[in-house]
Amino acid sequence: MGGDYLAGPQGLLRSINARAVLDVIDREGPLGRPEITRATGLSKTTVAQALRELVAREVVDEAGTDTARRGPAATLYRVAPRCAFGLGVDIGHLRVRVAVVDAAGEVLARAEAPAPRRDAAALADAVTALASECAERAGTGLAAVGQAVIGVPAIVGRDGRGIRRAYGLPQGGQGLVEAIERGLPMPLLLENDVNLAAVAEQRFGACADVGDFVLLGVGVGLGAGIVLGGRLHRGFAGGAGEVGFLPHPATELGTEVLGARRIAEQARAAGIAGRPSPRELFESARDGDERALAVVDATARRIAHVAASIALVIEPELFVLGGAVGANADLLLGRVRHHLARDAAPLPITVIPSGVPEDAVLRGAAWLARHHARERAFAAATGAPPQDADPGGRPYDTDSAGRPRGSRKAAPGKEDTT
Repeated sequence: MGGDYLAGPQGLLRSINARAVLDVIDREGPLGRPEITRATGLSKTTVAQALRELVAREVVDEAGTDTARRGPAATLYRVAPRCAFGLGVDIGHLRVRVAVVDAAGEVLARAEAPAPRRDAAALADAVTALASECAERAGTGLAAVGQAVIGVPAIVGRDGRGIRRAYGLPQGGQGLVEAIERGLPMPLLLENDVNLAAVAEQRFGACADVGDFVLLGVGVGLGAGIVLGGRLHRGFAGGAGEVGFLPHPATELGTEVLGARRIAEQARAAGIAGRPSPRELFESARDGDERALAVVDATARRIAHVAASIALVIEPELFVLGGAVGANADLLLGRVRHHLARDAAPLPITVIPSGVPEDAVLRGAAWLARHHARERAFAAATGAPPQDADPGGRPYDTDSAGRPRGSRKAAPGKEDTT
């Protein structure tokens, strides 16, 4: 759509002005023309022209009238909720969850199903089926969805496609991206699941005003979503936050220090018969079972060890306890704080419970998908280029498949392979 604008300085100025108007409406709307004029510093005529174009291009619509002001009632303008749609996907170890959101962030439809374990093709078919179901229930087709973001239990490369250490995916995730792309017509980006939980914590949870924090996702494994200066820190090749492999006195180097498997080992060591799940263990602990309480305490001590190790390197303002195991904050949080106070490094370390207790990965994926889809819609409507990067630092300069352009190639021997 941006090609419809006049070439040269006049067309560029119109694009810049239209984007300025759109940004003010997006940030502060619904707004009337007088408020938009004051906020942008543009002339009444320029604002009126920009509004006509934005309404015609269906990224802005009328949101009633402001009858509280003196004088004639003013028409209010807002970002049109249906100008962009995003698809969030959470591929978990056991289930696949999908949500379609509009430009205003409203969840229009949500669905989930067991995660097929047979092969990548079956998993991709499940994602496509759920996405199609959600798009239909949302009153739009898949072709209208501007971006998909898929959370996976794996390290995701700089390009948002390559995955490694994908133990929770069929065939180690080999061929998964290509299989999903065959079923989904929109641009596609993958992201580590704990990173997306950190995005959700920043946008909807306890860290809305926190620049530096670490979300510790404790579940099947242990991972950290690291936010520094308000931006998700992925690392050079996407591996930042794989703290489950930090050295620990009770484990061999290169093995995971915490997660469902380690909790099961601790349960056996405590003399608990059978193979209780972490959920069952924590329920037993709530009922006062001393052996289960010992496992809870050992888990808390390992979480404290990891938090103290991270704090020595980046010293975040907050640690947030999340994930399926971390959600048991009533049992874990006090014990984690106790071990930190008794044994940790000489740094102030604050640990809080997650403010997004459910569907954190899916909510983070849907938010990022909406963010990208809106930027494309805004750019197409105004002729101004998209913003330079998402909140996690991934560039918007993408090719026709939605893949970031210009990513620096890895050094020899450091390729990001599946």
